[in-house]
Amino acid sequence: MENSFGSFLKQKRQEKNLTQKELSKMLFVSESTVSKWEKDVAHPDITLLPKLSEILSVSEHELITASVDNKAREEINQAKKWRVFSLSWSLFFYIAYGIALISCFICNLAINKTLSWFWIVLSALILAFTFTNLPKLIKKYKLILIPLSQYLALVLLLGVCCIYTGGNWFWIPVLSILLGLTIIFAPIFIAKYEVFSKIRKYNDFISVAVDFLMLNILLIVINAYTLTNGYADGWWYFKIALPIVLCVYLALNIIMSVRFLKTNRFLKTSIVLLLSNAFLYLPPLFIKVSNSEIQGAINDVNIFNANLLSWQAGVTIERNIHLIICLTLLFLALVFLTVGLICRCKRRNNE
Repeated sequence: MENSFGSFLKQKRQEKNLTQKELSKMLFVSESTVSKWEKDVAHPDITLLPKLSEILSVSEHELITASVDNKAREEINQAKKWRVFSLSWSLFFYIAYGIALISCFICNLAINKTLSWFWIVLSALILAFTFTNLPKLIKKYKLILIPLSQYLALVLLLGVCCIYTGGNWFWIPVLSILLGLTIIFAPIFIAKYEVFSKIRKYNDFISVAVDFLMLNILLIVINAYTLTNGYADGWWYFKIALPIVLCVYLALNIIMSVRFLKTNRFLKTSIVLLLSNAFLYLPPLFIKVSNSEIQGAINDVNIFNANLLSWQAGVTIERNIHLIICLTLLFLALVFLTVGLICRCKRRNNE
């Protein structure tokens, strides 16, 4: 049998060890009014429900329904536990960072009589802070601000390490990480934010173009570094890297353009597989470079020199594996082509 409002009110009042008189004083009503409520002769004004629920430690919903909402209470308890855990987590790292900074500051001064490697520790802790505590402090634009803050903190750490070691390698890791972030976040930002709504249709092309630009900047910096430090004799970027990267970039754009064809998905898949096969295994037939090591690596994927009857260790196995991959892609392309043509014929017949 369900409780009435009056019996529920009486039960909760008694659990709080309150008399009707004490409850009436808290609500600024007469004792007889409270008595009428508990006898279900009358009900409290709606304006009294917030104060009454606060006194009895129940929700307004529980008062109205005259029942305890265990599910809601469990959710509230879980939320409280999570807040306590989250606060404890943050405090733990604040204290740990403080202890680490003070200890390293004192040790660096005591041992080296100056601050040297302390700055590496400081920048490393700043980077750690962007992963552990900063996400809780940022309320808006998290998708932009958190990765950006983490990247800037990492750049700071790399800069301090570069200065400490007296190196000139700073821009290589900085641009490498920026390239990785660009590959991950550029398509996400274009798809998510309204400022890119006009170019969203070409998200894949724009993202690949940005990646292509960043990759070439990185390769130029690496080439300059190898020249400066005597690791290379010339600009291998223009002779080797740029042609390869440009071919891959053009191939990706051609493959992505297939989605604009007005045909079914099976035929599109077949075309993509055929193009992938062509871009993977036809260029080795025509690419010739002066560097013997690079030319050897190119020849390793020349499937026309494969021999499935011979599986000797080394180049033969690699060529055979590439031939199997090529034949598999070709087989899948033919399967999708057949299915696509059947679907297309059925559609035309239905029309």
